[in-house]
Amino acid sequence: MGCPSFSSFPTLWMRFSLLLLSGIGLTASLLWLSWTMYDRYISDTPSSQVLAVSFQGDPYVKAMELAAEANFAGKRARSSTDWFEIANLWQQAADLMAVVPDSDNRHKAAQDRAAQYRRNSAYARRKAEANL
Repeated sequence: MGCPSFSSFPTLWMRFSLLLLSGIGLTASLLWLSWTMYDRYISDTPSSQVLAVSFQGDPYVKAMELAAEANFAGKRARSSTDWFEIANLWQQAADLMAVVPDSDNRHKAAQDRAAQYRRNSAYARRKAEANL
């Protein structure tokens, strides 16, 4: 087996070009499909409703666990990726606190914590953007 001859170069180049264009087309199709699905099913639904549907258990307890995880992670964060993950944890905790029912005796505390967790999330996002 030797190197391909110069006469086969146009054929190789055509194959490479077709594979490249196919890959680009597939990627564009997947992005379009993802955006369509997001736009149709997720963007109109508040994140707290998505969490309420997908989460089974005590939202207050889970939110406290996520907040503790975010707090711990904030002490060792170094990169923008770390800070974006921390912002996401704080937002998830805030969303869970927001769905604690009115009938729960922790409802008022949950609403206060949800507001604080949103502020923490915004702070982490600012840190992430500053590290970009």
